[in-house]
Amino acid sequence: MTDGIPGRAWPRELLWAVLVIAVATMAYGWAARSGRPAPAGLVGHGLGVAGFLLMVVAETAYTWRKRPTRTGPGPAVRWLEAHVFVGLVGPYLVLLHTAFRFRGLAGVLTLLMAVVVGSGVAGRYWYTTALPVGPERPRRALWYVLHVPLSAVLFALAAFHVVGVLYYAGNLR
Repeated sequence: MTDGIPGRAWPRELLWAVLVIAVATMAYGWAARSGRPAPAGLVGHGLGVAGFLLMVVAETAYTWRKRPTRTGPGPAVRWLEAHVFVGLVGPYLVLLHTAFRFRGLAGVLTLLMAVVVGSGVAGRYWYTTALPVGPERPRRALWYVLHVPLSAVLFALAAFHVVGVLYYAGNLR
């Protein structure tokens, strides 16, 4: 069920991500029954914070655990599954946070987030279906060279966005 071989069932992390995204979509639809929630409202900020925190987990937890010299609870493959799950759900929650308004830095962040997620999806597919198994498997690829640096840029700009929102809301003045 989770081996990523074409013709077999979807990987479980993808199934869970689709399920959570469906539930989040229904909840957002319920909250939007009298108009789309504003990005700065309680629902909007809640979605933004939850999505950002999930993205931070996606960025840091698997990256830390996959190093050969580090050990942790569970095998690295489970951490990759968690990385894929939160790497799909977190950006979706952030997309809902935008209320589909893509202006200024938020628009740039959304586009960059889409590229990072797209490169991650391509990399997951490439890694599980297009690569040989064993020592001849290459360690780095084009998707990785794109995915990792853009993730760092995304988080730097997202931090800038959060600080700016807090500053202009008066919480940092």
